Amino acid sequence: MQMMKHLNQLIEPIRELRNFIIFWLGQSVSEIGNRLTGFGLSIWVYQNTHAVAQLSLVLFFTILPGVLITPFVGALVDKWHRKTTIIISEIGAATVILTLALLLLTDNLQLWHTYVAAFFTSVCGSFQMTAKAAALPMMVSSNQMGRANGLIHFSSAVGQLAAPVLAGIIIVNFQLQGLLMIDLCSYLIGFLTLLIIDIPQPEPSIIPITGITAIFNNIFYGWENISSRLFLIIMLAFMTINSFVNGMTTVLINPLILSFSTATTYGSIMSIAGCGMLAGSIFMSIWGGGKKSISPLFIFSSLNGIALVIAGLKPSVPLITLGISLSFFTLPIILSTNATIWQNSVHPNVQGRVLGLFYTITGLGAAFGTLSASPLTDTILEPMLDVDGVLANSIGRLIETGPGRGIGFLMIMEGVLMLFVSIILFNYFYFQHIDEELLVGDRKTVENL
Repeated sequence: MQMMKHLNQLIEPIRELRNFIIFWLGQSVSEIGNRLTGFGLSIWVYQNTHAVAQLSLVLFFTILPGVLITPFVGALVDKWHRKTTIIISEIGAATVILTLALLLLTDNLQLWHTYVAAFFTSVCGSFQMTAKAAALPMMVSSNQMGRANGLIHFSSAVGQLAAPVLAGIIIVNFQLQGLLMIDLCSYLIGFLTLLIIDIPQPEPSIIPITGITAIFNNIFYGWENISSRLFLIIMLAFMTINSFVNGMTTVLINPLILSFSTATTYGSIMSIAGCGMLAGSIFMSIWGGGKKSISPLFIFSSLNGIALVIAGLKPSVPLITLGISLSFFTLPIILSTNATIWQNSVHPNVQGRVLGLFYTITGLGAAFGTLSASPLTDTILEPMLDVDGVLANSIGRLIETGPGRGIGFLMIMEGVLMLFVSIILFNYFYFQHIDEELLVGDRKTVENL
């Protein structure tokens, strides 16, 4: 009898998440296919241009348009049917891939086509990301939200690890057009799973969207939902700092390792770090974040700060491997707990508008972090920590001098910043004795929607 009770306790979460799991499996396949195409196109662009600048433009058109239009997307997602929005955006992205495949098969694919494709893929991705995030609270109960977000980041980690290897194998055997056709099949799988599941729709908003003025009003209304609650303002500011640091770290990892080691070593370190991210996603999927999400968010953010300090301390492969792997382990936990907080804090009726603004602000934080890394290291910190630099006899005694030490020092400063801010906010919420249920609130009690 006792065994049956424990068995039911294990099976119950699976039953509760059944609808979401089907959705997650289909979207995971679609995301992996999308990553394959992104990696394959980057190879094609570089092979045909041998110019990093051209590759950077493709990345620019892939990321920035989606970030900038997301507030408008959020306003529309709250008005439109979320399942239909996801389906239409899937069809739109698949149409872009099909067009690229046809151009390639007819020997008409040109460089500017990849810019246009990246732009429209970014727009479709913005609709997908916002609609999926807004739909999740309608599919999963609040106590299972952490596990659901953990599974989402698990599929992202798998895609990040598998895409380069799979894309290389596919391109060698089937060329780029074969890879594009596989991506189309992945979209088909995602589309079919969407057809067989139900995504509940919240009560329609009483605020109509009938023109550009009304859309701007809805965006401002989403901002009012954030700015009227100090808790959400704090969370937005904290995650923007986190995104800034992550954007900077993404740029710094490569030169930090290559400043004293080889490309082979770099690949090995990143593979181990990718396994760390996978482990963090699995951990989050099983654990679920516990009953509270605020404390774990700041605890794992502190751990991420410590990891960055470790990675920057010395030009040592073991130390950098430990630091980067530990940092990557914490990332899916930080992102999942943050997503759970926002999804449980905001009424489903307004989640598109709120999450759209959140993605835009944190996305800009990541972009500024990416842009800031190079001038800070190349112009300021690297010369300071040269053998004869002004910091050689002070900080240089602790972290060594020479190529890459300015990069290491910047990474240490990032880690100290994350650790300091995380500890301050953890203590703020802890010593204020603020009940997390009051912070998160009951989504059903939100008025004037």
